[in-house]
Amino acid sequence: MNFRVAIPSISRAETITKKTLNYLKQTDIDMSKVDIFLSNPNEEQAYRENLKSYPVNIIVSNTKHVNTQRNFIVDYYQEDELILGIDDDIDLVAMKVDDKNTIQLNSLIEFVENAFAISLDKKIDMWGVNPVINPYFMKNNVTFNLKYIVACFYGWRNNHDEKAYVSTNPEYGKEDFERSIRYYMADGGVTRFNYVAPKTKYYSEKGGIQNYRTVEYEETAVKWLLETFPMYCKRNTKSKGKYPEVRLIDQRRKKR
Repeated sequence: MNFRVAIPSISRAETITKKTLNYLKQTDIDMSKVDIFLSNPNEEQAYRENLKSYPVNIIVSNTKHVNTQRNFIVDYYQEDELILGIDDDIDLVAMKVDDKNTIQLNSLIEFVENAFAISLDKKIDMWGVNPVINPYFMKNNVTFNLKYIVACFYGWRNNHDEKAYVSTNPEYGKEDFERSIRYYMADGGVTRFNYVAPKTKYYSEKGGIQNYRTVEYEETAVKWLLETFPMYCKRNTKSKGKYPEVRLIDQRRKKR
């Protein structure tokens, strides 16, 4: 089963080398199948210099916002291509061993191919993993109901249908929450492997969307999601972080 690896990136020429690519070279991934999408053309030279030891493909998208960048990636690939999306700042991906321990996942090809096989067998085009690497809360199961599919490590069968695109006018952020809902609505489910999770710093790594993320910006995204998909999400009132959050929940059954 062939698949490509898509990595969107902006202002992280050094970070992507030290983190994501450093992890991938420890796995069985063929680096020639890794496509790095640059948002800022002015950074191309810096990326090529830092990545010159990796046989990766660099594509300049000239889309300086995460929403437009990920939509560009969808358009870049052909229909039915299998894509593994990874952010440019992950330290590793790990699998749960027990409630106290995880182990770094290096056999990525086997895991990704199995993830696609299970998901596509259910006629579901998108799969993901647990968003937080905490073995106590990670579960040894695979679910198909409405779940948050974090965009730092997920897979999808590419298509150019409405579900594959996130809003860009205006650009509201929280595109992975929106995408999770759209795929769930279209396919009747999203696949999540709850025993696997990425190790990453969601809100503290320099570069990326940290270039423009503010509390006000995130609040706009939360309000837009609540107004656009009222039956599929609620405001997360238990979140203790400084940024406002939502939680995904299918409320249709409760309304019947």
